[in-house]
Amino acid sequence: MKHPGMIWFGVLTCLFTVKIASAASVINAVALPSTEGSVAGAAFSPDSSRLAIMRNVVVPGSSSPRHVMQIVELRSRQEVAHADVLSAEPTDLATNVHMIAYSPDGRYLLLATKGSDVLSIIDATTLQPVNRIALHPEAESRTSLGQGHRYFRGVVSLASSATGDVFGVLTHDELQGNEAFVGSFSSRQIIKGWSLGKGRTATQLGQTSLSLSEDGSRTAISVLPDQNSLPKGFNNLRLYNSSSGEMIKSIRTDGLVGQIMLLSGENILASRIDTPGLFSKKTCIEKWSFSSGILDRQFCDKGYTVSAALAASVTAGRVVGFASQIHKSIEGQVYAASGRVDVWDIKSGSLIASSADVPHFVSSLQVSSSGEWVMADQTLFQVSTSP
Repeated sequence: MKHPGMIWFGVLTCLFTVKIASAASVINAVALPSTEGSVAGAAFSPDSSRLAIMRNVVVPGSSSPRHVMQIVELRSRQEVAHADVLSAEPTDLATNVHMIAYSPDGRYLLLATKGSDVLSIIDATTLQPVNRIALHPEAESRTSLGQGHRYFRGVVSLASSATGDVFGVLTHDELQGNEAFVGSFSSRQIIKGWSLGKGRTATQLGQTSLSLSEDGSRTAISVLPDQNSLPKGFNNLRLYNSSSGEMIKSIRTDGLVGQIMLLSGENILASRIDTPGLFSKKTCIEKWSFSSGILDRQFCDKGYTVSAALAASVTAGRVVGFASQIHKSIEGQVYAASGRVDVWDIKSGSLIASSADVPHFVSSLQVSSSGEWVMADQTLFQVSTSP
């Protein structure tokens, strides 16, 4: 029979080991270079060495801010370039969210403002403009839909392939419906576009999106019905041939889906954007299969709702999301959602790292291909492998 002291020593050793293992990866906020303006968009370079940041800088006496593109070297966290961009952008769009995507070779940056009908391509080193692409060159005007309600027509999501020469754009039009566009960085033009039909593109918790396969040959898109729940026959995750615009497959998930990421083998990550009910189960990031049409895995955080924001690095095998405690009014409107940034292992679904509490709702996430860096709205985090 073992001595009681040895048994307690073994128990304490196990507890200590568990504690160390649970703290093996942590997410720490790191400072960005001090500069003026608020962050309005960001993207990591393909090699994880740089972070492109769009900043809106308030100009005294002016009704619209300046747009400054800032390039930060991540290792030194020093600014290596900055320049004013999007000088021709309409005043009514100036304060909107800006979307950024690097070309696969890191040579170019693709820029789009939410609600704009124009894409901009700039040189990623000099930050000088290369080309502007009008998605609807024949119809630039926005008409009024009533007092205080401007006609919305423009970009709601942007994506770039990992190895191909392809980028994708999802647009919404309140009168004509939604469209998808596929373009080429080398030709600097749109090569295919197709209609997705009418429907919303946003809920209170998030926005629909599109994602490209690694080589850009497939385009996945999340779509919303007109009502707040999914009709029985409505397939809200759809996979298209990027060259023809032909729909290849579609599936119906268990709820409204916003941000997505297409993985290899026709698997797809999806983040929910439906508001959980009072007694409903907490939502998680979900992995679905287009091939089988079934839910394959969930990425959850006990006691938290994981929704809205989503990012993943296939290379590093990591999924990133925002786990929040959602607070709702009597009318069901979300008025607060504090939480934390989580990182999961993409194969096992196990939670491997979390940040300290974030006091506000995080709606946008990016992760570097190395899996080391995470941009959550305006905050840069580093995933550390030490306690």
